[in-house]
Amino acid sequence: MSPLLQVENLSLVYGGDQVVRDLSFTIGRGESLGLVGESGSGKSSVANVIIGDLPKIARAQGRIRYEGIDLLGASREQLRALRGRRIGFVQQDPGASLNPTMRIGRQLAEALEQSDTPVRARGERAAEMLSRVGFDNPGAIMARYPHQISGGQQQRVMIAMALLPRPDLILLDEPTSGLDVTVEAAVINLIAELRAQFGTSLLFISHNLNLVAKACDRVGVLYAGDLVEEAPAGEVFQNPLHPYTQGLVNCLPGQAAVLRPIRGHVPSPQERGPGCLFASRCAYHLAGSCDAPFDMTAPDRSHRVRCARLGDIPAFARQTGAPEARGLDTAPPAVTIRQLRKSYPASGGDHFVANDGIDLEIRQGEILGLVGESGSGKSTLAKIIAGFDVATSGTIMVGDTDIASLPVRRRSRALLRQVQMVFQNPDSTLNPTHTIGWALGRAIRKLETPGTSPKTRVPDLLGLVALLPGLGSRRPKALSGGQRQRVAIARALAGRPRLLLADECVSALDVSVQAAIIELLQDIRARTGTAILFISHDLPLVRQISDRIIVLFRGKPMEVGSASQVYSLPLHPYTEALLSTGQHRAPELEQLVPGTARPAGGCPYVQRCARVVGDICWTQAPAYQRAASGHEIYCHIPPDRLLELQRASLPAHG
Repeated sequence: MSPLLQVENLSLVYGGDQVVRDLSFTIGRGESLGLVGESGSGKSSVANVIIGDLPKIARAQGRIRYEGIDLLGASREQLRALRGRRIGFVQQDPGASLNPTMRIGRQLAEALEQSDTPVRARGERAAEMLSRVGFDNPGAIMARYPHQISGGQQQRVMIAMALLPRPDLILLDEPTSGLDVTVEAAVINLIAELRAQFGTSLLFISHNLNLVAKACDRVGVLYAGDLVEEAPAGEVFQNPLHPYTQGLVNCLPGQAAVLRPIRGHVPSPQERGPGCLFASRCAYHLAGSCDAPFDMTAPDRSHRVRCARLGDIPAFARQTGAPEARGLDTAPPAVTIRQLRKSYPASGGDHFVANDGIDLEIRQGEILGLVGESGSGKSTLAKIIAGFDVATSGTIMVGDTDIASLPVRRRSRALLRQVQMVFQNPDSTLNPTHTIGWALGRAIRKLETPGTSPKTRVPDLLGLVALLPGLGSRRPKALSGGQRQRVAIARALAGRPRLLLADECVSALDVSVQAAIIELLQDIRARTGTAILFISHDLPLVRQISDRIIVLFRGKPMEVGSASQVYSLPLHPYTEALLSTGQHRAPELEQLVPGTARPAGGCPYVQRCARVVGDICWTQAPAYQRAASGHEIYCHIPPDRLLELQRASLPAHG
């Protein structure tokens, strides 16, 4: 049987820069192919050329055949007939794809205009699909405009829109980057169901290697526009042959005690020669052998590799072990939070509680991980500490000052220096019209004590985040995404803060850059003693960097303990469900998708808990129970009994 999609010798040039070079692959009917690689490797460009969405300066050569149709030579009418109905596309940025002037329901209905679905049934089909991607209130979502829902919700709407016409091929460009682990698992399961039911094929583009390994049959590894390795998903990650693929796997959190980022950077199109483009970063580079053009070789029928020294590369040895635990029990607190509560007015005179009775200490030199689903109150807590919002009640003590009700505009310069924040997207916080040196100098003047010279301090800050002093004269657009995030971290460190708030600061970065930023944050903590509140929905990543972990659900800490305690022995049913979902082995993932209703009394997790013991869970709020030194859970069930229940639910072996 001929493949559904066949790409042959594709080359893509933007202006005078070649971004994809001699790329060939196929996707069979019902098959899922993953494309992975660092930013700048050409992944999104491949999707754009398939869908026919290229700027005027771009030129594509080669062949792309879809069911016998040459997409590179197809007319606009042919491409328009294929888009949406036969070929679906989910882009990384839903905000750029959804029409801000149209309600969600109408946009979903438009996706069915070329289908056989009757007009009256389109709303019902759209609501059903929204339910399947994790919304428990599809009617309310359909009545809203895009700006009235969160970024993660927008991404789920885009996924639903692509799936509605039941296309033969779906292109997914970082489709779950804005989703938490439970919704991500539900979406991946939904896509798998549709593949099985309708034979849908997938081109899955992502920097999340673990996700690609679970969602795809085969994986292609792109580097600077070259396909350097292609093999079955399990083979690529268990037995990678190309040095670049081996480097990517070593960057995965949760695999080893220490992350090992790939040094150097992806070469720009102007730096690329005819030979191996990974040569400048490869430990096995040999002049002469690696500098000339060469073709893919096939160690076996299902595995292809582009490496001139394939026979000389040692077999991949996976590193194992857990990160080293740091004893910080005796360290003084950098920030102390007591009975913090934040509520917002809601319809009907009710109040939405974002943070509920939070008690914790963030110790000096500690990295405290904060995990939980979207809507659990993680960012709300960070915003209150940073002064972008104020608490309804409770205290946040920084030294002798309570900042819980003190907005940032009322904080003194000395207090502003104490708490700084690093955001998810550095592009939204760095002024594109000014140089990096200007941005850092401004932060120094705003935060430093009088008499500090920006001229000498800027190079020090750049060195602190492992950037060359010469980058200070460049503007943000001249830096890579990882470099811009390092600049954002350097700016936050300008005042030598007591606490650094890192809110999803690496979630948009590929695994190699992510590993380098994690290494940087750990190094900064060790050298400066700065405490870090690290917020993320990536559980293995939080385990990798954190000393302690707090698991938050609907504004309430469900479990608190050291990283090894929480990750290796998750006692609370919510923590157990989160970790199971992250490994895609939870029994009923649909139960884990966040809801909007909040029980009037009792445990906030009771509506989704698999271990409810009776009316007490619905009517009485639990007390915190001590499972071990420093390890507490918010649950009615004793820790020993929870452990027994977990063991009893494990599948039998043998």
